[in-house]
Amino acid sequence: MVKSLRRAAMIGLALALAGCDGAPPRAEDLRKIVRPSSPNSYLVCGKGLCAAQADEDGPVFDLPPEKLLVAAVRVASQQPNTSAADADNALSQLVFVQRTPYLRFPDVVRVQAIALPDGKSTLALYSHSVYGYGDFGVNGRRARDWVAAIKAELNRP
Repeated sequence: MVKSLRRAAMIGLALALAGCDGAPPRAEDLRKIVRPSSPNSYLVCGKGLCAAQADEDGPVFDLPPEKLLVAAVRVASQQPNTSAADADNALSQLVFVQRTPYLRFPDVVRVQAIALPDGKSTLALYSHSVYGYGDFGVNGRRARDWVAAIKAELNRP
């Protein structure tokens, strides 16, 4: 009886948290972001540009940051359960919330275009869970998928 009550309470809490919106996430400079100690985030950042340890280096593009962000908007608009949360022109950053399919837990995806010399730019992308400790690799897969999709979008004729 106690186990079933505890299980029901945990399921109820999970469902309640999944429906919580709270304050919408805001842009933060990914070059200065402080990552949590939990393994539920993934950071892609141009080599040596972020203070936090990146999980992989961001690609370099032969175009200005504005064009990179246009591609990011197109990619985000094609992602399931994804909505825009914030945009910061000064940081060249877009913030999205992508919810998990069944329990609708929110994950935050920040995409920042960083200007480089000679009209080039690089991509910083930070995907992280709002709730929980682990993520079963979801944020890493999402970040890699979004980066690949942005590259593909930029290579479209």
